[in-house]
Amino acid sequence: MDVTGYQLDRRYVPVLSRVQEIAHQAAFLVHQKTRGQMPPARLIVAAKKHCPGVVIRVQQQTLGVATLPIRAEQCDYLGTTTLSPNGVAVVINASSLDSDQRMLDETVIHELVHVAQYGRPGAREIGMKGLRNNYGIEKLSHPKAWKISRQIDRDEREAQALEVLARQIR
Repeated sequence: MDVTGYQLDRRYVPVLSRVQEIAHQAAFLVHQKTRGQMPPARLIVAAKKHCPGVVIRVQQQTLGVATLPIRAEQCDYLGTTTLSPNGVAVVINASSLDSDQRMLDETVIHELVHVAQYGRPGAREIGMKGLRNNYGIEKLSHPKAWKISRQIDRDEREAQALEVLARQIR
């Protein structure tokens, strides 16, 4: 697992250091609990203003396109997980997590649960369909979009429920 910072101001270095410190233990805890195959993951810590751009660049590389998504993504999240060309990328919003270590630990666990979910059979293909729809490459029918949306809701509930694993991080 690779943990990097993206154009970080020095005030966010402690966030990057903490993510580097706990990433492997958090991944181990998530893997133990989900018992799934963890695809290769890259954790990118960035300031709020850079998060949408990082996510878009990773998605463009994954799809092999230079176009922008149909709807621009806002950075109102603590972290987000998306497919990358070689696995999965997690973008951590350092601006929102620089003062609360407990929330940072929970966010890393939460996003690593999403990484594990992408390791489940068929999940990458479903994720690619969603990305292609978001970039206007391949439109999804309403029933298929609804099905993907319901799966995202289930995945989100599972990730929230497993945030308690952060209590085991040392």
